[in-house]
Amino acid sequence: MNWWQALLLGLLQGVTEFLPVSSSGHLVLVQHWLGFPNATHPPGAALFLDGVLHLGTAAAVLVYFRRAKPSPTPWPTSRGDALRLAVLLVLATLPAMLAVLLAGQHIKQSFKRPLPVAVNFLILGVILCVSNYLPAGRTSGSQMRWWQALCIGLGQAASAIFRGLSRSGMTLSVSLLVGIERGWAVRFSFLLSIVASTGLGAFGIIDALRDPAAGEWLTFGFVLSSVIGAIVSGVVGYFTLGPLLQLVLRARLWWVSVYLWLVAALVLIREL
Repeated sequence: MNWWQALLLGLLQGVTEFLPVSSSGHLVLVQHWLGFPNATHPPGAALFLDGVLHLGTAAAVLVYFRRAKPSPTPWPTSRGDALRLAVLLVLATLPAMLAVLLAGQHIKQSFKRPLPVAVNFLILGVILCVSNYLPAGRTSGSQMRWWQALCIGLGQAASAIFRGLSRSGMTLSVSLLVGIERGWAVRFSFLLSIVASTGLGAFGIIDALRDPAAGEWLTFGFVLSSVIGAIVSGVVGYFTLGPLLQLVLRARLWWVSVYLWLVAALVLIREL
């Protein structure tokens, strides 16, 4: 992998991570068309790169919310509220953690298969289109229940196992389905993305270090290219957060569905 490929993949990750279009699914497709995985970039290398790029976008969320203006109804406002939010985030993270532990090999091998990504794009498009017309939820952060967080976590777990089911798309759709208010649905999804992206980055790095063949591809040049990609993904991701907020708050997710269906159709035509 050379520097321009790292820039391309970092740009792709930054643009797609916070939009409900599946950054990992797009990475699978583009890496496949670039010839990854191959002899010098096996599935372990693809997983490592995916993890490092996610660390970049996790940093983007932290910077964005640190600089963001306070919401009209700020929450949490006390240590008790912060503890309650932490519990909700843990509950929402547990299903994805179990999914990664139980299906780690499947996740690694998923970088080889573009066709399932296309099928999952079709499914995600339907989910987003349906969620676009759900009635407005009323549950804010302070009213959120444990079972709602767990349901959102199950949506995130599905996205971890099936490439092409966007993490943000699934968490936002499930949030709206269980009655979460749109503004809080976006914020909770972003908070989850910090945990998920950091965890995915750690998973990719740890798995790479355990790979018996890591010495063949985990070179200084590859690590440097991955870091360049992560920096690009973080910078670009920071500037896509605002548009996503507006997209969801204005209930325009059906536009994303049309895009996903078009990409899926192109992939199916190309690969079949």
